[in-house]
Amino acid sequence: MVTVTMTIEEYEALMDLVRSANGSTSLMTSAPGAEMPEPKPKRRKRSKYNKELSKQLRMLKVKHPRTAVTKLMKRAHRLTKKALK
Repeated sequence: MVTVTMTIEEYEALMDLVRSANGSTSLMTSAPGAEMPEPKPKRRKRSKYNKELSKQLRMLKVKHPRTAVTKLMKRAHRLTKKALK
């Protein structure tokens, strides 16, 4: 076991780093003139196939709740291809 000793300044800097990694704001670094965070990137539009696949998968899960999802995905893919043709 290794014992680490650090100064109060080192400890506060470490805690600021941990808080910023967790996404919470630190009281010491929040200033009135701080820059605004960047907006999240725009999400892509869901494709027609993806919408239909999720609909088919939901219906299959209701009908067969205990079946493995991998088997349900295969069936949903087949039904989606059939529905979109």
